[in-house]
Amino acid sequence: MDVFEAMRRRRMHRQFTSDPVSEEVLDRLVQAAALAPMGGNELVRRLIVVSDPRVVKTVRDVTPSFLANAVAIIVVATDLDRAEASMGRQGREILSLLDAGAAAENMALAAPAIGVGISFVRCVNDSALQEVLELPDHVRVDILVGVGHPAPTPSPTAPRRDPVVFRDRFGAPYP
Repeated sequence: MDVFEAMRRRRMHRQFTSDPVSEEVLDRLVQAAALAPMGGNELVRRLIVVSDPRVVKTVRDVTPSFLANAVAIIVVATDLDRAEASMGRQGREILSLLDAGAAAENMALAAPAIGVGISFVRCVNDSALQEVLELPDHVRVDILVGVGHPAPTPSPTAPRRDPVVFRDRFGAPYP
């Protein structure tokens, strides 16, 4: 599948079947995340693959915004100490978030090509999630990527909107 077809087919699923996701699929998604760009070429991204049903349930329980019934979760996190040491405050506060988003989007583009669905969420209960995942204090969770096999009636695709584009300067028409 070419990348533009993957972009067209990409969607955020809210309903999944209860079928488990294979280790091969999880590994391919991890590989997709690993291919994402990194600010300063520094590996500050950390991935935690959660597939134990009890841990998946606990993560969902402490993350009220996690609406999907995904059977696995790939947590995209940042080693804040390493980000700051290599790229300063900007690396810690900005570039690391861009890195996390790039990793999540790579997984979103890979998902339709390997026959699974995904859903992104941001946890608002950081301390509980940090405890559940036994994360050290210097690791911040940026994005939770729910993974599963899409339900027979998948979530609708998000509406596609034309971008607001300018040429050379803000407000200048773009043909």
